Amino acid sequence: MENQSEIHILFQKYLSGNYSEKELDALLAYFQFHVDSTDLTLRIQQELDRHVDAKQPEIEALADAIGIRLLQRINPPQPIRRFPYTRAVAAAILAITLLGLGTFFFLEKKEKQAVELVSKYGGDVLPGEQRAAITLADGTRIVLKEDKEGIQVADNRANYTDGTGIPLQASSYATLTTPKGGYYKITLPDGTVAWLNAASSLRYPTSFTGSKREVDLTGEAYFEVKSDPEKPFIVRSAGQEISVLGTEFNVNTYDGASRQVTTLIQGRVALKNSISQQTQVLAPGQQAVVSGAKTAIQHIEDALDYAAWKDGYIILDAVHLQDIIPQLERWYDVTFDDKSRPTEKAYIALNRETRLSEVLEALALNYNVTFKIEGRRVMVTK
Repeated sequence: MENQSEIHILFQKYLSGNYSEKELDALLAYFQFHVDSTDLTLRIQQELDRHVDAKQPEIEALADAIGIRLLQRINPPQPIRRFPYTRAVAAAILAITLLGLGTFFFLEKKEKQAVELVSKYGGDVLPGEQRAAITLADGTRIVLKEDKEGIQVADNRANYTDGTGIPLQASSYATLTTPKGGYYKITLPDGTVAWLNAASSLRYPTSFTGSKREVDLTGEAYFEVKSDPEKPFIVRSAGQEISVLGTEFNVNTYDGASRQVTTLIQGRVALKNSISQQTQVLAPGQQAVVSGAKTAIQHIEDALDYAAWKDGYIILDAVHLQDIIPQLERWYDVTFDDKSRPTEKAYIALNRETRLSEVLEALALNYNVTFKIEGRRVMVTK
């Protein structure tokens, strides 16, 4: 086993429990062990740690955000700790496939370059980019530049975050819209920052006046609301109204009036059901699911998982493949034809900056399915 990639594949098979007797013999020989033991897992993790550059920016960022939490899930507290919870170990776990209480996939971000869209699944699809457009009240539409990090709105004007002006006519309201495979960041007139996910829209006033700061959302957005005790910030969507003073939260309205999910990261928000008119207050780590006239409040352990998309990751806990597909369809602007319906569940973390084929390769290993890409259509079979 001189090929390092082959060795790592063997590591992954052993850690997931999906290996043959021949592969186990090869692994024992590689580490010069005579029998399978808990020491073998420790040696594999040490070996992975030795080969991973924990200072790679993408790995550092993800390790800081979810590495320790992931390790705690995979290796719950035991009388004897097998290895320390360090960034180096977290980086090793983030860089490979590991099965414990679930499966984690870290797909390394690739530099954008001209590539042939061909893979072992047939074609291939590049990940989403910063794409959006602004529509003014009179219907004028301006397509925003993809090489900018976002826009800032103030006093009926709009600039890119680098200060470059955006030629806009005077308008009381505007709507920022992202297509499938797009996302964008906007700083509103009051300093509130919103990240808009794919296939979403945010309608906002070009200048906040009066006693409230009100916006309308479809799709999904993450908000960091600028505190102003005199003017509450209100997010309206089809089935709910969220009122805050200063806080951070994620709102997912992709299912429209049938189901809307609000996850509070920090601060407090008051959420009013548009049908029942009932208002409930959320605390950090709580999530509200609005379905018709009902509002269910639940505590969640990892609220940040629901906002990971704004940092370029899809993180889902104990999910079926069918739970992941809608996000992939929006992010890669594809349609899945799923005839597999696997029953397996897994903890999944995917880097959204990778090509679709790399994501499918990870999912195929986890759910034991086969993919085929035909243009913008993905066929899924057992």
